[in-house]
Amino acid sequence: MKTVEDAISYIHNRPKGGQKESLYRMTTLLAALGNPQNDLPYAIHVTGTNGKGSVSTMASNILRVAGYDTGLFVSPFITNFRERIQINNEMISKDDLLHATNKVAQVLVNVDAELYPDIPVEFEVLTAIMFTYFSSKKLDALVIEVGIGGLLDSTNVMPNTKVAVITSVGLDHQKMLGNTITEIASQKAGIIHDDVAVVTGDLPDEARLVIEKKTPHVIKGLRHEFQSGLPGEYQIENTATAVAAVRAFAQNISDDTIQKGLEESHFSGRFELIAPNIMVDGAHNAQGLRALYKSLSVAYPKEKITLIIGSLMDKNVTAEFNEILRDDRFNIVLVLFTGPNGRPSLSIEQTLKQYQVSAMPHWQEAVEKSTADLTVLTGSLYFISEVREQYDR
Repeated sequence: MKTVEDAISYIHNRPKGGQKESLYRMTTLLAALGNPQNDLPYAIHVTGTNGKGSVSTMASNILRVAGYDTGLFVSPFITNFRERIQINNEMISKDDLLHATNKVAQVLVNVDAELYPDIPVEFEVLTAIMFTYFSSKKLDALVIEVGIGGLLDSTNVMPNTKVAVITSVGLDHQKMLGNTITEIASQKAGIIHDDVAVVTGDLPDEARLVIEKKTPHVIKGLRHEFQSGLPGEYQIENTATAVAAVRAFAQNISDDTIQKGLEESHFSGRFELIAPNIMVDGAHNAQGLRALYKSLSVAYPKEKITLIIGSLMDKNVTAEFNEILRDDRFNIVLVLFTGPNGRPSLSIEQTLKQYQVSAMPHWQEAVEKSTADLTVLTGSLYFISEVREQYDR
């Protein structure tokens, strides 16, 4: 590979993730690389149905402002693939991404041959690239966001996790994680290991019971102690969780430093105005859509609001439609959207039969025809990425 475009294409062309029974593929790949995950500083490991990206971003910014050289791993990206791997708010450089990808690709020749046909998938390869890159830098701290779940996630191989964070637990990725809150919480609690501080956001009782069985000492953040740097009512809880995680990681960080770190946090695609009266938000499941609706109701108590939703079929966003539509200030427009790797969008025809919503073939047309005071595009982070890309041109 000679260019960063080659490297990104190589990563994307790996097999896609799916159900897995163990971390064997990941540990085999890392062993072939010399186990770079063992050469990393202490980490905050973050999982959750919603909020993990926001919490990770705020926590890493607080640590950075406190003087820690901090690596951050998040997914998915919004406008640039290199957003996923950062140090002190700076994306991995094109040269560094190319170099790390070539190093991982080199060992994958033998690893693929050894494991065939069950070879490392895209997210495992990206995680290995991240570990390889971070281990080559002199870092003081890491904030690592889980891909999906926790127990069997590719990131769950770090020996130096100091704080495990579970931001929220709701119904999402049921095919991989289970069909109940209890089952999903069990997967997310898989990042809890011995001698690790555990921080949670506001969790359902069923989820909290699961976590308290693993550890009796659960830390919960205090709401409204600090001013959130990220907009949206739902960021109040995320801010409390991020602050609690940082305090569990390092007790000597001052309140002023925490507030400055929060103020310097920015996270694309979360309650973000990208044009006058046009907002994007990555609410990609029922829990996220509920939080978005509550935040909009507080921030825009009198305005008429159109939600333009481009959602994947395997997300349960429709569970919140009736609640939202009871508020006559809101209306919902569904748009066609093809997810990554051809993942199908929400069945618009079926949804139109069940709910008082409308549909249009393209989001651009829906925006153009919206007469609302505020138009909000939401439903999938991949959809939001597509929208922002066009507005950034």
